[in-house]
Amino acid sequence: MSNTRSSVKTHLSVRKGSTSGLGLALLFAAAPLLLAELPSPVRLVTGDDYAPFSDQNLPDGGLATHLVVYLFEQMDLPVRVDVTGWAEGYQAAHSGEFAGTFPYIQSTERQADFLYSDPMFSVSSFAYVDQSSSVRASSPEDLAGLTLCLPEGFAHGPALEGLVQSGAIKRVTPTDMPSCFAMLQTGEADFVKINRYVARELLRNAGVPHSAIRALPFSVETLSMHFIAPRSQAGSQVLIDQINHELVRMHQNGEFTPFIDDYLSIIYPRQDPSKEAP
Repeated sequence: MSNTRSSVKTHLSVRKGSTSGLGLALLFAAAPLLLAELPSPVRLVTGDDYAPFSDQNLPDGGLATHLVVYLFEQMDLPVRVDVTGWAEGYQAAHSGEFAGTFPYIQSTERQADFLYSDPMFSVSSFAYVDQSSSVRASSPEDLAGLTLCLPEGFAHGPALEGLVQSGAIKRVTPTDMPSCFAMLQTGEADFVKINRYVARELLRNAGVPHSAIRALPFSVETLSMHFIAPRSQAGSQVLIDQINHELVRMHQNGEFTPFIDDYLSIIYPRQDPSKEAP
């Protein structure tokens, strides 16, 4: 991976440098002036313990932070990324303390208050249970009657929305994801819904063997992760448009996949978890 920056500890600062036709031309002509009205550096916020996407113990604070900072570099915008609790950071972004936050999946509640970038990543989530659990399921509907654990600030996603809202699935909400895996082992929760990347990192950091849990044999859902900016804040739309422009550029010139693979090759030097069983 080229241009590797130091790991994020409290914050990370870097200084650098659907519309069509005439509307698109006017948008990008005006963008530098609109972006110039943003505070310098632009303040962003993310959370922790969500490896490989956002984790202070990883290079550059995680893959999502690595990508977002690079996108802002390409936009010639100085940026500072603060790291705090997920729920706290989300509320601070919503109140306008930060220009945006990441990475977030889409939810009805969030879409009412935030603008979403194009997808930064797409990942499949699985339902993980303790290895000794008697739970057997082959679809999200089979999870009815169980207790789901997800931390504060984590969306349970569209596949489980109806089941959680109806009370068919009970949700418990500790402060962090490691607590959810501990609750699997104590029996306080029946399953955790998370993608395999995050599951692998959490277990590794906790010194817990992957064999201690098992994924149920189906993908709960495949969701995309996004940069989001508050609808109420001036400049959010043009910021999202410029981020989308840079993402499209990376995909079109063949830069995006090597950029991601280079990063993952550092934190997963032996084997990419996408090639492993869930």
